[in-house]
Amino acid sequence: MNSTDFTTDLDGKKCVKCEKDAKFTGVDPKKAWYCQECFIQMVRNKFRSALSKKKIYKDADARETLIVYDGSPSGAFLLNQIDDALKQITYKRLMVQPTVLVLVSVTEETEIQRVVERVEELKKELLENVRWFIAHVACSMYTDLVDLEDLRCNGTEKIPEYTNLLSSCSVPTYRKELERILREKCLQNISKSLKISKCMVPDDADDLGRLALDQLCLGRGGSLSPLVTVTDKRSDFLLIRPICDLSKREISIYNYLCAIDKQYIQCLLCHVEVADCSLCSTCSAIRDSCSDDSLLARFKCNKL
Repeated sequence: MNSTDFTTDLDGKKCVKCEKDAKFTGVDPKKAWYCQECFIQMVRNKFRSALSKKKIYKDADARETLIVYDGSPSGAFLLNQIDDALKQITYKRLMVQPTVLVLVSVTEETEIQRVVERVEELKKELLENVRWFIAHVACSMYTDLVDLEDLRCNGTEKIPEYTNLLSSCSVPTYRKELERILREKCLQNISKSLKISKCMVPDDADDLGRLALDQLCLGRGGSLSPLVTVTDKRSDFLLIRPICDLSKREISIYNYLCAIDKQYIQCLLCHVEVADCSLCSTCSAIRDSCSDDSLLARFKCNKL
C-alpha cells in the first residue's frame, strides 16, 4: 500500500490549512484537501472535539473508562488515540483512566488463541501501564457478574450457548440485530463486573450510518438518536462513541500514515456474509488461483 491508493485528481490541489501541496481528502462535503501533516491533525481534532464538546470527563471521580478494542482498523485507531492522549505534552492531556477490553467474536479455539498471542505483543507497544482483559462476546450470556482473569479469553465456555441462540434466529435481519444487542449486553456485563461506568467503543461514521438505516427499517426511528450519537446514557452505563464523525476512509488513511495498520487483528478476508464459517465463492476462487495459499488459509469471510 502507498499514498497513491488514497488520492485522486491532485493537479493544483493545495492544503486548506497551510497552502502546501495537498495529498489527502476525507469525507468533507466541500472536498477539503490536506497535506499529510494537516490531515493527521484534522483527524485527531475530530476525535478530541467529540469528547470535549460533551464534557464527559469534567468529573474527576468518574474517569475510569473501558476502552474496547475489536481488532478492526477503527479499534486500532481508538486504542492509539487513547495512548497518544495520555502521553500528550504539547496539548491538554485527556483525563481518562483506561482499562482495555479486547472483544473477541471468532469461535474456533485456534483463532481465539491467535488473538490472545497477538494481544500479548500489542501490550508491549500500547498502554503498557494499564489493565488489559480479553473477553468473548459470549460473556453476554452471563446472568451474574463475570469473574475476569488475565492472560486468557474470558467467556469461551459460553460460546455454545451464544452460537445456539444466534443460529436459532432464522431471519438474517433479526439475527444481525440480536448480535448487536448481545454485544452491548456483553459490554454492560463486563463494565458492571469491573465497576466501570463508562465504555468507549470504536463505532465509526460508516458503522453508525448503516445502523441508522437498519433501525429505521426495524421501526425504531423514534429511539434512533441515542444509538448513533457520541454518548448513549443507560441507567448505570455510558456508551461513548468518540469516532462517530470519522469515516472508515479517514481512519484508514490515518492508520496508514501513522503505521497503525500493523496493529489490526483481523480474521476476515472479506466482509461478504456467508451462512457458514467458510469463504465466499469469490474468495474461494482467489484462494484456488494462488500458487501459495498458506497465508489465505487462516482467513474466513463474514459469518451471517
